[in-house]
Amino acid sequence: MAEFKNSGEYMKDFKGVWVFAEQRQGVLQPTVLELISEGRKLADDLGVELAALLLGDGVEGLAKEMGGYGADRDILVDDPALKDYTTDAYADVICKTVMDKKPEIVLIGATNIGRDLGPRCAARLHTGLTADCTHLDVDTNKYVEFLKANSTLDVDQMVAAGRIKMDDRNLKMTRPAFGG
Repeated sequence: MAEFKNSGEYMKDFKGVWVFAEQRQGVLQPTVLELISEGRKLADDLGVELAALLLGDGVEGLAKEMGGYGADRDILVDDPALKDYTTDAYADVICKTVMDKKPEIVLIGATNIGRDLGPRCAARLHTGLTADCTHLDVDTNKYVEFLKANSTLDVDQMVAAGRIKMDDRNLKMTRPAFGG
């Protein structure tokens, strides 16, 4: 019978923030630079490395470009089979690379490809997924200040009741919600 670590023990094996560096026909998509900027903030708050994950064929020149925007390193998977996006090929490579290198956060843009790829990777990796985020934080103090300024929640009461744990370093994601 397989032995499983508890989630806290298991998660300590994971470290780092990654951005999926989506490219099409050798051109980085604009969302990549936005995600590298957000990923940089998260990585700095966590005290970890920010890596850009780039898949494709003959795209090594793009890897150098991303370092100028804040990525500490690039993870390049250059293979003719990855020249054009296909769901299964990209998901297989990303999932295998994630399980091998173990980043704690992976950011994927909300493009057509990202909306196809993100859920498939999340399902294969048995992890969560939040789409269309407008704010990301790992620093709870910053998150609380964000909530106070941008929501009608009684944040002080939530902290006092223990619903927001001030020592929590997990990714906090905010997304728009619509309702009556």
